[in-house]
Amino acid sequence: MNFAVLGYSNTQNIGDSIQSVAVLQHVDQDYKIIDRDRLNEYSGEPCVVVMNGWFSHKPQNWPPAEAITPIFFGFHLTPETAAAYSKHAEYFRKYEPIGCRDEGTAEIIRGWGVEAYVSGCATMTFPERSHAPENGKTFIVDVRRRVFNKNEYRLCNRVSQTSHIDYMDDAFRNAVASNLLSYYRDNASQIITNRIHCAMPCFAMGIPVIYCGAQEYRTKIIEYIGVSTIKLPKIRKIKLSNLNFKNPNFDSKKQEIAGQLRSLLSGHGVKLKDWTSKSSKIL
Repeated sequence: MNFAVLGYSNTQNIGDSIQSVAVLQHVDQDYKIIDRDRLNEYSGEPCVVVMNGWFSHKPQNWPPAEAITPIFFGFHLTPETAAAYSKHAEYFRKYEPIGCRDEGTAEIIRGWGVEAYVSGCATMTFPERSHAPENGKTFIVDVRRRVFNKNEYRLCNRVSQTSHIDYMDDAFRNAVASNLLSYYRDNASQIITNRIHCAMPCFAMGIPVIYCGAQEYRTKIIEYIGVSTIKLPKIRKIKLSNLNFKNPNFDSKKQEIAGQLRSLLSGHGVKLKDWTSKSSKIL
């Protein structure tokens, strides 16, 4: 069966592309990239697409074209877009149970009379790195400087997962996402971030992570795998040395999540790569 992953023309968030890279680590065949916000316009050969990620900037462009067979795994809706998708409950019912990234999305879809469950996210299935870097640094990813102790902040690596390069096509963005994950894996001793698609893949790769972004139903999923969360102070400075960075320990859950995704892929005729939960190698 032909296979495709989602592309993202309406975002500068490399975290979206990380979700596609997370799926592709399991796939051992050629693939296409189809724009998440224009799935209804697809006119190519029949193909399978994993519907992982947030939907979407263009809810009016739902449902996908008939040539697309969706695999709902890691699917996420916000209350603001849910009303538009609820008009297509029959489409979702054809493919139930719907694998959702979070319980909030599952509850929304169940409210339409459609079976749904929490699948987790493909970014939780990156294999654990074989060893931590000998001279690793603390990475601060997309967190504003003023909340940190100045002396400690100077010693950290600062990274952004936002791209302002308009000429990137989806294949280039996926390559950037893959290289960024490898950079984290090989150089980070620990990470503090407000990006869930930094927190989840890095924790999966064995990097201690603290998440300090929005805390709402869509981000609850990071607690499922044990990522520590904090709320940023409004006045005082954070001392990184006082934070509780936990070593990741969710291998059995990772294997369960990966097993479900891989079963869905193979059940639709998609060829799979060998995969283990250890010794991370990014694409």
